[in-house]
Amino acid sequence: MKAFTLPGVERANDLLHQANAVLFETWVNQIVFTWRWWIEITIIILSWVYFWVFLRKKPDTYRLLCAGFFTMIVATYLDVVGMALRLWGYPSKEVPLIPPFITWDLSAIPVLTMIFLHYKPNVKPIVKAIVLAIFGSLILQPISVLLGLYIPYHWHHYYSIPFVIVIYLGANYFYNDSNFKR
Repeated sequence: MKAFTLPGVERANDLLHQANAVLFETWVNQIVFTWRWWIEITIIILSWVYFWVFLRKKPDTYRLLCAGFFTMIVATYLDVVGMALRLWGYPSKEVPLIPPFITWDLSAIPVLTMIFLHYKPNVKPIVKAIVLAIFGSLILQPISVLLGLYIPYHWHHYYSIPFVIVIYLGANYFYNDSNFKR
């Protein structure tokens, strides 16, 4: 028995399948083990090694992970929307057939957010959010473009600043909310 579906949805699903097949073949033949791929893998590993060595054994690890998980969810959602609207893209993939932003959304951005939350706790959150936003948007994004890890098609780096501020302040809420303190 065939489930109800719309022809437009079926066509879109077929196109997604074809795109994934092309991406997988491209990954196998042109991406895996290239220097860009190694940079992305290194960023993933170093981000979590830093967390494991310097932040994991602290009494606020649980709160940091809650804030990091919030950051992962929001960053991933925004990345999916931005890529779907072709505002930006990633020319490389760490792993085939899953979204190509593991390096950023599931490693670098949440760990960097956790670092900012953990250190200098007496600095006002808005100040930290602005510093993180400027650092991430105006320094790290251009470096990623130069390395060929990120392509802003219809996006300017400074557009990211308010999003980073809001994400950081949301993560700060989870980090400091009394319900998350043990």
